[in-house]
Amino acid sequence: MDGSDYLRRLRQLLDEETTGTWLDTRTSYDNLYEGAKEFNDRTRTLTDFQKLQTVAEQENYVLKSNFSRLFMMNNNRYFIRYSNGSSDSPLYYKDYQDIAFSNYSRTYDINQSTMTRATTTFKDIGQDFSDWETAAPGTAIYKIIVTHTSGDIEWAYIGDASTGTNTDDTITVYSNIGLTSTGWTGTSGTPLLYEIKKVSTSTMPGSFSIRDKRKLYSQITGTATSDGAASGGECTLTDTSGLFLTTDYTNKGDVIYNTGDGSSGVVLSITTTTALKSALFGGTNNDWTSTDPYVIQPQGRLELIIDPPPKTAGHIITLEYIARPDPVYSDYGSYKFRDQNMEAIIKYAAWLYKYRDSEPNFGDAFFQWWDRVVRREAANINPHLNQRKWKVNFKARR
Repeated sequence: MDGSDYLRRLRQLLDEETTGTWLDTRTSYDNLYEGAKEFNDRTRTLTDFQKLQTVAEQENYVLKSNFSRLFMMNNNRYFIRYSNGSSDSPLYYKDYQDIAFSNYSRTYDINQSTMTRATTTFKDIGQDFSDWETAAPGTAIYKIIVTHTSGDIEWAYIGDASTGTNTDDTITVYSNIGLTSTGWTGTSGTPLLYEIKKVSTSTMPGSFSIRDKRKLYSQITGTATSDGAASGGECTLTDTSGLFLTTDYTNKGDVIYNTGDGSSGVVLSITTTTALKSALFGGTNNDWTSTDPYVIQPQGRLELIIDPPPKTAGHIITLEYIARPDPVYSDYGSYKFRDQNMEAIIKYAAWLYKYRDSEPNFGDAFFQWWDRVVRREAANINPHLNQRKWKVNFKARR
């Protein structure tokens, strides 16, 4: 089954003519997508994995946009794999609140007066950095973590202290612990405050957690540089200046706007760094014409938190997880579920329509049908989740 089949069967289920206007294509696809996501969340059918490479002193790593929930368990505890190059070890899940409470790191100093951030140095005219310096080259003992007025954070290892306006009010900053490469890690900006902390001495984390990424990626804007006619409900946006696979963080499921013809829709896939497939609705042409301006709103993301952050870069983290389905908003798109389960997802979409139509009795019947299929599939896919617990009495019978 594909997108055109989903729409056809949804119309038949709701007894709606092909030429009827009560159902609209965008809402139908939205409802089907909600059904697919809910079906997968309940059955845990679709899985994916992600490999991450550690950065020294870094605790947070952005997860893929299709991350839904943790998957792998051992003795009823979620785990991920951590490889330091010579051995693999499991890291077990720990509540983020517990991590934040139990592993608070001491702040040794804070900003004192006027601050100036440069590419290789940091200056605070009211500070004496001599207590925190390490001569380069050498192994850094302290690091500076700067919060900018934008809310962005960057940090660096503290090297030599020198005199700018006052004694030892300036430090050279380094991006590596060996103090051989000057620079910062993170996003630059105008300093609001800073903290000085000790460098991590941990060679390997002991646990991990999941939390929200606290700041959305910035909106992506640009202009189409070639035509992209619609075919089967899909159209290709090409922007020769685009960076869809690199710094722009574009993902399947992001909302996209063609502000030239007034349409909006969904990113379906990223073809290359400069091209992506989209489905557009509600505009004049619902496709791309050269010079059409576009806006892409990246979706919210989650982060993996490893605790404590390792002092060594280059280790590999492997995370297996339940994956959100890819969006289907075109004739030829298809969900990865077995066809025998798609009827349930179509009934879920019909249930959402019936509640809009103020006919909950019809809708409840659709939902109950969907719920039965979900329970059956969950038992088939994950039988260990539905195991019965037996109690055995070994007391002798008389």
